[in-house]
Parts: sequence; structure tokens; C-alpha cells
Amino acid sequence: MIDIKGHILAEFGGFLGTCEHIKLNIYSRRANKMQETCIKRLIRKNKSTVYGKLNNFKDVKSIEDYQRIVPLSTYADYDEYVWRMANGEKGLITNMFVRRFTESSGSTGKQKLVPLSYWAEWVCQCFSFSAPVGCAVKWFKKQGRRIPPQKGLLTAETGRRKVKGGTISCLSSIPLLNLRPLVPFFATSPKEVLFPKQGSDMDMHYLKLRFALPNKKTSYLGTVFITTLESMFFYMEENWEMLCDDIEKGIINDSIKMPEELRKKYNKKLKPNPKRAAELREEFRKGFDCSPIIPRIWPKVEWMYGMGTGALSFYAKKLRRYIGEDIPMHYLGYTATEAFMAVPIELNSYEYVLLPQNGFYEFRPIDCDSYDNLLTIKDLEVGKEYEIILTNMSGFYRYRIEDVIKVTGYYNQSPKITFCYRLNQIANISGEKVSSLAFDEIVANLSEKMNDLYIGYSIYPDRSTSPGHYVLFVETAEPVSDEKKDMYNDAFEEMLCNGNVSVEPLIKSGALGHCEVKFLRHGTYDDYREVLRARGANLNQVKPIKVIDTDEKRDFFFSHVI
Repeated sequence: MIDIKGHILAEFGGFLGTCEHIKLNIYSRRANKMQETCIKRLIRKNKSTVYGKLNNFKDVKSIEDYQRIVPLSTYADYDEYVWRMANGEKGLITNMFVRRFTESSGSTGKQKLVPLSYWAEWVCQCFSFSAPVGCAVKWFKKQGRRIPPQKGLLTAETGRRKVKGGTISCLSSIPLLNLRPLVPFFATSPKEVLFPKQGSDMDMHYLKLRFALPNKKTSYLGTVFITTLESMFFYMEENWEMLCDDIEKGIINDSIKMPEELRKKYNKKLKPNPKRAAELREEFRKGFDCSPIIPRIWPKVEWMYGMGTGALSFYAKKLRRYIGEDIPMHYLGYTATEAFMAVPIELNSYEYVLLPQNGFYEFRPIDCDSYDNLLTIKDLEVGKEYEIILTNMSGFYRYRIEDVIKVTGYYNQSPKITFCYRLNQIANISGEKVSSLAFDEIVANLSEKMNDLYIGYSIYPDRSTSPGHYVLFVETAEPVSDEKKDMYNDAFEEMLCNGNVSVEPLIKSGALGHCEVKFLRHGTYDDYREVLRARGANLNQVKPIKVIDTDEKRDFFFSHVI
């Protein structure tokens, strides 16, 4: 019966996803017109709002009027309005119905609260849940197969809290919240793990693996950020003996943090499974480097989804050590707390098609300092980088999210893009301007040269020395010998010089100091995630700390140096 329900759910999800791809194809064929229609509709609908009156929406009749009359904005322009909306006020920045508010993690700056209109919520639901399954359907169809029943390992931790104006959660939580009754049919984790009570403290890596590992029929892997899944599999590599022992005995380990009522419930519900424990032990004992572990313990896993491009591509490559090269990925899309903006339409595609129906987009060429004469989607050049300026469907107008994207082509009239980096995450000491994307490649080359696997890395532009210099923090999977550590500074400097032509002349001239590498204690990046969790951050939204840009981050990482 479960397989029948699984088939029905997979087929229905695939049907909905296929419909979204068809709609996107239609929208993209008239994307230029849709952009004009979109902005006119937004202005007309919201001209009576407090923000609309303040910024003369009544005088806007065209895209040109909009760009001339309405100023560029940042989150500071909306902060007060949004919190008033959360307290139940209406008509401040949008007249659209809002029942949910999304929040950022606070890992890249001050935590933000963003309204989500009913339209934006629907687009998020369609393109973060249905559309990936639609891509999987196309992938299986090319192989002459139907999509099999779908029950997978999800890393999402979905929480919400109520306010007078609705509920607050992270954007990635919303599709799962809307599908809560169906969770037992497509996820291996129980509801109490995927929807933890506010304030509950649980060892999520253990719990999600504890419920997924016994299920040999697990058929997909799902995450928001690739880093979470990669971190979970590293935990599995370190703790497989405990997991196997607990599966054999049918228990939750006493050392694991979780509410006692849940421990008692599942200690009664779980059954000893010595057969599955023996199968897992046999594969784990072979090691994690002889061949990828995931196809060996879950032979039915045939695809996965999660954000793994741009600044996350470094971790996507590391994840391949566990899943192998044959399992295709759906890279979810280009999204921010403020909007779901672009999606891939194939598995394994690094290109995202901009959604012309979910906002109005403007672009500043990254080699131009002026914000006059911003471009629209019809003006973009393939191969060039642009700062994207967003008008979303929820009340943010000409909003600088400070992201840089690269145009890789066009899908009909809609640009295909990849995310490059955030404007505030460019490291710059003496004019060299090294992006986080460049650091990904530099550190990946360093990892290969030194033959060390990195759990994570962070860059600190240390301006306290004269001259300033770059400090690379790395957490390695295995201890590094003192002899090899002595070689690291020169190796990192060599890779940095190769990755940015400005660096070597600056070092030789004395304008930039020599590079330094510091090694972090095992578990440092997990510790930092726990710091953010303790502050109330949703770990679904926590991005890797690539550039150390605050005193607080600096002090944390220096305190964890071996």
C-alpha cells in the first residue's frame, strides 16, 4: 500500500512540476512583455499604500517612469514597515494578501524579516517542491522509465512562530509546512524531527540518519544547502558504529540530545533491526574512499536536490565523495529571502532561468559604478556579470539585494543566469578584489595540491598587520602533520597568485603581506552553526562563512585554531 501511495504521490508531484515547466516556457516566450505588465500591475495595485504615496506611484505609467520616479532601496527602507505588518497593520508597502513572513539567518548581517505575498508563496511552493520533481520526471523519461516511488532523506528543519499578522519562518520551510500532512509518504524522518517545537534542542544529524539508514528503499536526498548534507554524511562517517549499534538494538542513543518525551516515544516504537545493521556495517567497514558510500547503503537513491552552485560549488564537489558521479542533482535555483527568482529546468544544470512572472528585474553592469540607466532583461549580454536589482511581489521596490549574477544565455526571452557572489563578500586589502567564487577555486586547487580533504574554509583579510595579508582558516578531515603545515603558507600564496593576477605584484611591491594558513579544531564549523542556532537562526538558511567580515566571526575562528 505504501508503494502505491508513493507511486501516486511521485506521479502527482511530477505532473505538477511538468505543468510548471510548461508555464515557464510560455512565460519566457513573452518575458519582455511580462516584465512590463508585472511592474504596471504592481504599481497600480499598490499606489494607495503608504510607501506608494510617499514615492508617487500614481505618476508611474511605464518602466521608464518607474526607474525615474521610484528610488533604489535597501532593507533599512522597509524594516519598520515590515514589523508593523507583522503586528497586523495593512496597506503599508503592499495591498496583496500576506499571511507569512520569512526571515534570513543573520549569518551575513542583521537578521531580516520579509513579507511573502500569496502570489510569491505560490511561486515558491511550485518551484521549490513541484518543479524539481518535474525535472526528475524528465530525467527518468529519457531513460525510458517512470519516476519510482519517492521517499527520501530530508535535511530541512522547519519551524514557525505566530505573530498577529501571520506566521514567521524561513523561505525554504514554507513548501514543507504546506505539505505537512503528506510528510510520512515522502520523507524518512518523522514529523517531530522535521517540524521541531520552538526551542527544542536535538542532534539533528543523528536523528535524521537514524530514521533514514534503516530504510533501504530511500530513493532521493533533499536539502536546502549542499553544505548541510555534506556535513551530515561526514557525521555519518565519524559515527557509523554508534548508528549501526542503535539500529541493531532498536534504540535512540542515550548520548543524543532530544526531548525526553520523544526519546521515550521512539524507544517504544523502534524495533531491533540486526539484519539491516549488519548490511550497513559490512559497507561502512569497507571504508569511504574505496567507492562512494551512498549507492552502497541506499542503492535506490537515484537523484537529489539542493543549492550547490556559486559559492556552494566547492561543497558540491566534496559531496560527490559520498554520492558518486552518477547521481544527478537538481540545484533548486537562485533564491533569496526576498524572492524565488530563477530555476534550473534540467537535472545537473548550473544555469537558472529567470522567472519573469515573479518580480521585475533591473541590472547594473558590474564594471559600471553608476546606478543611472539600469538595464532590463532585454538589454543583457551573455557572459557579463551584473548586480541584480529586485522588485518583488511582496512590497520591496527597486531593492538592492547586493547579489552579482552572470548571464550564461537565454531561454526564449528570459535570461539564463548563475549566481556569482555577494557584493559585500569580496575580499579586498590593496585593490586586488578577490571574490568568494574565486576563493572557492583557489582553495579547491590547494586541497588537490596538498592532498587534504577540507570540511570547510574561511578567508580573513587581516588589515591589522602592515602590510595587510590574507589568513586562510581550514578544518581538515584528517590531522595535518607539522611538516606539511610548514608548506601550507607558500602553497596557499601560490594558488592565490595564480587565481588573481593582481596579487603577486602587490606582494612583491610590499603593498600586500605574505599569506598565512591556520588549522581549525575538528568540529569548528558545526560549532559555529550551533552558535547561530542558539541565536534563533534557522539552519536551513545558514550559508557557509566564506569571508570573515566581522570582529565576532574573527574572534570565533581564532579561538578555534589548533
